[in-house]
Amino acid sequence: MRLHAKRSSFLLLILLQGCALLGLPTPSTFNERLAAGYSTVTAIRQETLSLLNAKRISADDAQNVQSQADNARAALDVVGLSFLKDPVMADTKLTATITILTALQAYLATRRSTQ
Repeated sequence: MRLHAKRSSFLLLILLQGCALLGLPTPSTFNERLAAGYSTVTAIRQETLSLLNAKRISADDAQNVQSQADNARAALDVVGLSFLKDPVMADTKLTATITILTALQAYLATRRSTQ
C-alpha cells in the first residue's frame, strides 16, 4: 500500500509540474485539484477527438479512451460529494483518479507523436 501511495504521489507531482511548466497556477487545495481533474477530463476528450480526426487512433480506441474519461468523470463526481463525509478518503480517491487521468494523457501523447 505504501508503494502505491508513493507512485500516486509521484504521478500527481508530474501533473502539478506540468501545470507549472505551462504557466498555470498549481492546484493545491482539494477543490482546485478537483477542478483540475474536471478540466483534464475535458482536455482528454478534446485530444481524443483530434487524434481520431487526424487518424492517429482508431474509432474503437477513441471510444475506449472516451469511456475511461467518462468513468474518471463519474469518479470525480463521487469524490466531490464524499469530501464532506470523509476528507481523507476523498483526497485519496482524488489522487487515484488523477493518476488514471495522467495515464490517459500519457497514452494520448504517445499517439500524438506516432507518425
